[in-house]
Amino acid sequence: MVNESSTSKEIIYEENDGVKTPMTQSVVNPKIEGAIITATGAGNADVKTNIVQAVEAVTGLATYKIQVFEMK
Repeated sequence: MVNESSTSKEIIYEENDGVKTPMTQSVVNPKIEGAIITATGAGNADVKTNIVQAVEAVTGLATYKIQVFEMK
């Protein structure tokens, strides 16, 4: 299982009357809890399995947290 998160920090200055005050801005990536996919051809078991494996490889989600449905 892959568990990854990343953050980035950048110091930004606010200037009031010539006085610079540092401010911190953070960007936090969301944690993926599950995935729902609709796809043409997902009614075929082999296609569905390939989609689940691809999503698992990219996201690190467990297969039981990935749902694939036929797009209609």
